[in-house]
Amino acid sequence: MKRVRALLIKELTQIRRDKRLFGLLLLAPMLQLFVLGYAATTDVREIEMAIRDNDHSYYSREYIRSLASSRYFKLAMLTTPEAGDGSLLVSGKAGLILVIPPRFGRRLASAQPATVQALVDGADSNFAVNGLNYLQKATRLYSERLVNIALSEAIVHRGQSLPSVSTESRVWYNPDLVSTRYMVPAVMGVLLLVTTMIVTSMALVKEREEGTMEQIIVTPLRPAELIAGKLLPFVAIGFVEISLALPVMLFIFHVPLEGSLALLYLLSGLFLLTTLGLGLFVSTLVKTQQQAMMVAAFFVMMPFVLLSGFIFPVENMPAPIRAMSYVIPLRYYLVIVRGIFLKGTGWAELWGNAAMLLGLGLAILTMAIVKFRKRLD
Repeated sequence: MKRVRALLIKELTQIRRDKRLFGLLLLAPMLQLFVLGYAATTDVREIEMAIRDNDHSYYSREYIRSLASSRYFKLAMLTTPEAGDGSLLVSGKAGLILVIPPRFGRRLASAQPATVQALVDGADSNFAVNGLNYLQKATRLYSERLVNIALSEAIVHRGQSLPSVSTESRVWYNPDLVSTRYMVPAVMGVLLLVTTMIVTSMALVKEREEGTMEQIIVTPLRPAELIAGKLLPFVAIGFVEISLALPVMLFIFHVPLEGSLALLYLLSGLFLLTTLGLGLFVSTLVKTQQQAMMVAAFFVMMPFVLLSGFIFPVENMPAPIRAMSYVIPLRYYLVIVRGIFLKGTGWAELWGNAAMLLGLGLAILTMAIVKFRKRLD
């Protein structure tokens, strides 16, 4: 422990003196959390919708008014020839084009169904799906209003009553269905992965490039002790990053913390064990800091982010890809942080994910210790 403590003091002193590294470890993650917290959302708001009203009736105007009352659309009326509608989608001036046909109002007034045409920009599939869903919901509400008016008139005229079935729904854990509350905890996990992975992947390589590896070789440090000395400072920095991120998540993005804070720190420590271990393992495979960054970015961090469920649901992936995701620590950590923040899940529900993180962390550290050799080559 004396040897590890001496190396730990050396590493902390080196980090304190390196102002650029200090900024990379603490300031950059907070800035990225601000930016990604607002940007990483699946909600679609203020969709640019162009409307071509070929009917100009009371019913078409009421329909347009109902769309305008929705908070999802920004409406613009079209008076140009229909031949230019495609160019609006190509240029991005409109994401949706709604065409109301002639005789739209007349068909509704005579209790006949009426159809409108929606042209949508499908280059962004998420935008297209959400935009169409919002349009169909607004159209359904307008249609239901017309039906209710007609039924009310019929009931009053005939003196009858009609049976009805209604659904009362209640959303748990995220009542307002705000995607930010779901994404921001995951962003914190990704930032922990990125910062700790990059720094530790360059830890041993930096000793070689700066010519200090010779000094380490003549010391009585064993490989396991050297790796522990390189690992522990960044464990502490990882906990500092979590502590700095918590106020941002709670008071700026209003993400509720329903679960145990102590459990969050405990399981975050297991996640840091895997990310720092991976960084150290990468540093044993390469010879320069540039190589370390390239390997960490393209062969570790990118697959981790794409296959962990951060962006795409793991359940929707093909079976072979889904099998690969079982060895990605970030997958289990995302379940942990989202559960602790939003659902208040405890150890009884999360012990399986914690066991996977512990097993992966020990396996990765074992590989790093076996791979490392105290020599310049």
